[in-house]
Amino acid sequence: MRKRGLGTVVLITEAFEELAKATLASRGVPDLPMVIFPHQTEVMTTEELRPYVELAVDHEIVPLIEAVREPLA
Repeated sequence: MRKRGLGTVVLITEAFEELAKATLASRGVPDLPMVIFPHQTEVMTTEELRPYVELAVDHEIVPLIEAVREPLA
């Protein structure tokens, strides 16, 4: 998606950070931005997870997408 001019961010949990970095490097996009959430989000309630998501969207995801986005013709 980034190669098409669309802002792209990888969302992962902390347990997969090294695997994600290796995968991105092997695919030729080692600098693709990542947002890392606490591990085991599947056992969190919506109320427990919401602050992480809101913070990530407002302060990490949107700025990262806007920073890599190029105007589409």
